[in-house]
Amino acid sequence: MKITGKNGIGDMLETFLRVCFWGGMIFLVALPFVLQGFGLSLGASSIVIYPNGMILLMITNKFIQLFGSLKNNCPFCDHNVKILKWTGIFALIGSFFWLFDLFYEVILAKSQDIVVIVILLFLAVLFLGVAIALYILAELLKKATEYKKENELTI
Repeated sequence: MKITGKNGIGDMLETFLRVCFWGGMIFLVALPFVLQGFGLSLGASSIVIYPNGMILLMITNKFIQLFGSLKNNCPFCDHNVKILKWTGIFALIGSFFWLFDLFYEVILAKSQDIVVIVILLFLAVLFLGVAIALYILAELLKKATEYKKENELTI
């Protein structure tokens, strides 16, 4: 199966990410109303949920753009390098939000639930690792783009 171009894996992933993006938007908007229908409310946890949700939507949007360039058979371009760097920055911000959530749960909410604490710590470390990996990948793609441009000049 081909990766780039129409009907490639990149095209299918872009479609899947679009569904996830719009589903996530609908989820963030509808969440308070759905909870209210069940007699529940977000309360102070909305401070925790919404920033993380928005960061995840921004990361999803950047990956939609990245897979869109794969559909156009243009994987090695400066635009993709910028997309990966911005996605890494968003992941780093997301890591800080997860750390903020961890401190919120431990200090302000005085949570004793070890599962919640471990999950939040795991997510903070995961997003930090993703940010570092995306930065490295952006630098590799930048070098590959430079080599492609040099190769095009020599032919």
